[in-house]
Amino acid sequence: WMAASFLSDKECINFAICWNSLVLINTFYSKNLINYTWSAGNQFIFNYLNLIKVVTLGSSETIRKTSFNFETLKKEFELKNNKKLSNNWLTWFIGFTEGDGAILNYNNKLRFVLTQKESDILYQIKYTLNMGTITAHQEKNSKYHRLVITNPNDIYLLSLLFNGNLVLNHRINQLSSWINTLNEKYNHNLVLNSKSQIISLEDAWISGFSDAEGCFNVTVTSNKRYSLGYVIKLRFILDQNDELSLNKIKLLFNKGKVTLRANSVNHYRYTIIGFSSLGDLYNYFNNFPLKTKKLESFVKWSVIYNMILNKEHLSLEGLNKIQKLKTEINLNTSITKKIGSKL
Repeated sequence: WMAASFLSDKECINFAICWNSLVLINTFYSKNLINYTWSAGNQFIFNYLNLIKVVTLGSSETIRKTSFNFETLKKEFELKNNKKLSNNWLTWFIGFTEGDGAILNYNNKLRFVLTQKESDILYQIKYTLNMGTITAHQEKNSKYHRLVITNPNDIYLLSLLFNGNLVLNHRINQLSSWINTLNEKYNHNLVLNSKSQIISLEDAWISGFSDAEGCFNVTVTSNKRYSLGYVIKLRFILDQNDELSLNKIKLLFNKGKVTLRANSVNHYRYTIIGFSSLGDLYNYFNNFPLKTKKLESFVKWSVIYNMILNKEHLSLEGLNKIQKLKTEINLNTSITKKIGSKL
């Protein structure tokens, strides 16, 4: 027999993806082009290594119960930009911000900063919000990009978005500093909602948070106890300094563990391990797709998950396909690895 479990680090590769009316084709640096079609029903057609899989995702237009409230922001934003924002995208963006953003106030100079090696997601955010500037930077041998928003009117709109919708207490404290300055310096009349938002598996916050902090891993390791001599291990991890937020996510999935990272003071890791524990996670990311290059890692990871579910991993042919997919998933961790300061 062949077993399936957890373990490994890394993620991402490059892809081509198409939406209905919006066609986005980007091969980046990929040697192995993978094609997806995202139709109105959010259906991925995955063709790789002669393996055809169809993964049907929950429609992005589906109305789900959520405690996030965007009405005030939407009124102000639509008045300014004459465009609409979806609740799913806004909730995803808040999760992404809480994982990897910077809500800064230096001597009453307000800044919002996102720093990423992957520039595409920053341009998506910039053009969706119609805010900020993106600049390219170099740190030693690595390149990264930074989205910076400083316009007081844009900071005000972001404050309307974040107020009452943040989950992490240290982010709420940062927003409090923004609101104090906006009221005193720019004559606004904002009242801080200091209550931490409640997240669920029915909203996109964890998807955004995972785009910032998450990782899908696959390893195939030698083990003579199994007929083919190998064991397949799957896991999903989230890293964060905020232990409370990881425990909230752990409670939602009712699986996994939160541990202190080795050789760290306050850096924690949430890990879901074991094939039988991954079903709810698999369903969640099908309903709330990732938006960074981690989407491709998840799709490949999902193919392996389904192969194991269908016991295809027990054949030499299936094992070889998994070996190849595993290599692609774990190849480009450096693309989404954090780099550069947030200042």
